[in-house]
Amino acid sequence: MKITAESLQAGNWLGLNGKTAVITGGAVNIGRAVCLKLASLGVSAAIVYNSSSQAAEKLAEEIRSAGGKASAFQADVSSEKQVEELFEAVMDAPDFGRVDIMVNNSGIFSMSDQVDLPAAEWQKLFNINAMGTFLCSREAAKIMKLQKPAGGSPFRGVIVNIASINAFHPGFGRTVHYDATKGAVNAFSKSLAAELGPSGIRVNAVAPGLVDSYDLRKNAAGLADMVSARNPYADADGNRPLVSAENVADAIAFLASDMASAVTGETLVVDRGYLLS
Repeated sequence: MKITAESLQAGNWLGLNGKTAVITGGAVNIGRAVCLKLASLGVSAAIVYNSSSQAAEKLAEEIRSAGGKASAFQADVSSEKQVEELFEAVMDAPDFGRVDIMVNNSGIFSMSDQVDLPAAEWQKLFNINAMGTFLCSREAAKIMKLQKPAGGSPFRGVIVNIASINAFHPGFGRTVHYDATKGAVNAFSKSLAAELGPSGIRVNAVAPGLVDSYDLRKNAAGLADMVSARNPYADADGNRPLVSAENVADAIAFLASDMASAVTGETLVVDRGYLLS
């Protein structure tokens, strides 16, 4: 991440500079990229983590050292009490006091044949991926409905939920329970957009394809290669890279910005064309 005069000027142009964002699962992977991207555009980033305390604190310090604004907050997003306390803490914290952008990124993934899947595992995924999205959206919306738009924006707040292309096709095998949670997130986002629209709150989702990471290459290199080969979109050198966390962060920054001021109830697919295959 680079926080420069140019990036902050871009943040002004996008209507982001000076706003605040709560990013769940913000310490690693997609969440980390989102925090860095938004901070580079002048957004104060509330980095929400459950167990990755060291990574979250390190990221917050990295952003502050570069001239941005960020703080780390701990919460289990599947706990109603902890989510309520999270938003109380954000509202009381320096550099915050309002919630302009809510990014629901916390999520867990597992693979199993459904006939062998314990009910507790099904429920665990729904608790984080779906219930967590609901709880954080609910608390963010309560705040957004009462605040005036910031920086001349035409809306009071923006919620961006992380779905998945697995909401639209049967995944990569043995992921029925995960796919179901992301289908729920997609439907939730559309219905919530209709409900909150009259209050000046936009709600959208981003559906990433398989996101490249060190852990993916280490644990599922075959899957990474298969998806890369099927992606129809190649770069100028003929390479077919996977989606990066930064690709997803760029999409989220767009949906959070004034450039998307007329966009709500939509799911933006970021998959390098995988679904076309």
